[in-house]
Amino acid sequence: MSGFRQHLMLRTARDRVHGLAFCLALSACLFGNSGAALAQASTGQPQVGTGPASAPPLDPPTERALASGAGMLSIGQWLLSPTLDLFTLYNSNIQSSPTLDLKGSGFHYHPALQAELDTGIYDTKLYGNFDSTIYPTQNELNTFNRQAGAYETYAPLRDLIFTTHVDYTHNTNASVVITSIPTPVTSPATPAPEGAEGVVSTQQTTVNPNDTYTATENVYKEFNRAFVKLGSTIALTQYEMSPTSNYYKEVYTGGAGFWFSPILYAFADSIDTNTIPAVGRVSNSYLARSGIGSAQIGLFQGSVYYGQQGTAVDQGGGTAGGDIYGGTLSLFATSVWNMSVSVDRLRNRSDITGNIAGAGGLPGLGLSAVNVTNASSAQITTITYKSNYTISQQTSAHVVVSDSRIAYLDMPTVDNSWLASAGIRHQVRDDLSVTLDYQYTRYISEQPLTSFNRSLVTVGAHYKF
Repeated sequence: MSGFRQHLMLRTARDRVHGLAFCLALSACLFGNSGAALAQASTGQPQVGTGPASAPPLDPPTERALASGAGMLSIGQWLLSPTLDLFTLYNSNIQSSPTLDLKGSGFHYHPALQAELDTGIYDTKLYGNFDSTIYPTQNELNTFNRQAGAYETYAPLRDLIFTTHVDYTHNTNASVVITSIPTPVTSPATPAPEGAEGVVSTQQTTVNPNDTYTATENVYKEFNRAFVKLGSTIALTQYEMSPTSNYYKEVYTGGAGFWFSPILYAFADSIDTNTIPAVGRVSNSYLARSGIGSAQIGLFQGSVYYGQQGTAVDQGGGTAGGDIYGGTLSLFATSVWNMSVSVDRLRNRSDITGNIAGAGGLPGLGLSAVNVTNASSAQITTITYKSNYTISQQTSAHVVVSDSRIAYLDMPTVDNSWLASAGIRHQVRDDLSVTLDYQYTRYISEQPLTSFNRSLVTVGAHYKF
């Protein structure tokens, strides 16, 4: 680890503030014209990459009601939220591998506990959970993941919120290609979206147990029909089997939005990441975009964006980058049925040679069966259809269909990645729900021994004590 510590010591003050200055500049450029404009926006890491952005708030923030605690477990003033997820599953390609025939039925369990102390100005959440999948016929692929952390919210004013999040996560498997820009931590305190918005593709993994320690600071401020948010994250990932693959990341985020007319708003978000590997060269990756979105006009709502992404590797390791642009059109057909179609394009022109330790993958490809390395010169076009339907007060369903076309710029090669996902959820009673989900992914490549497909079926229950 001596090389890793040396990299940390050699970071200059200019390098450390580079990402934050980048985010501040982007937010300032957008927010400087916000005299007309505010909306509900997440106080976590801003959404970056692809897809629609959250609209700024239209109304002033209201006083947040405290949980009554009625019917909940408690210890003193702490409210406890224990949950248990149990699933049976069948996976036709457990590691999404083009060469290994690893398939089988399994059992998945996920107990979690959150303890919350909310005094209004301060809201403290402590959490922990286990997440394990057991394959009776593939014991070497069993997983035992675990997570623990704390999430603190400080709101001295209704329109000013500070958050601090520290997290420890252990994963049995590791991604074959690690994206250059990390995604926000998912935890009981910061859950993933439900329905179609929560669908992601399970990309190629390998057994390589690892621990990740993350600390995040964010600030969110509302103005007159506008918002601005800034954040920073540090994360250290350590591998049990290959310590030379360890890496450390510094992440700086920023975002802003404002209404400039009764039906249109402008937004911008950005993320800048420094990756410092234990062995290898330091790299810097960024992604920034801005765009325009609309309020719901009749049955429709939409947004478009344009931006840039790129990566630079120290010591002459090369650079990569290009445009990102796209848009989303949403249709609210009825009060219980909505759908959207998104088109996103990412271009990457690269002279990077080899893999970048801890930062080898392009961002914004969460629905692709594989990640694409930032050493590849490629144009990736993703078309996605999402739909949510509320069948009754107890039952809801969702569908996601996505196609990613990967056209390599330096060769006449085009790969395709398909994803189809459908799920149904039924609320049996207030504390018990059951789910049925199916996901199919297929990767088609002209290169030998790279194409594969995978089917995953899960049937499960979620119980809240």
